[in-house]
Amino acid sequence: MNNRTYAKLCGGVTLVWVLGLMFVAPFAELIEGSMLLFLSTSAR
Repeated sequence: MNNRTYAKLCGGVTLVWVLGLMFVAPFAELIEGSMLLFLSTSAR
């Protein structure tokens, strides 16, 4: 995979991720809950 293809792939994934977080409420809540769970279990 060359650099141009990799950059397009990363850009596409980032775009889908951001739009999903902005416009799909259950997806955003799932990500938020997962992050809070991870942070609460990783805290000392």
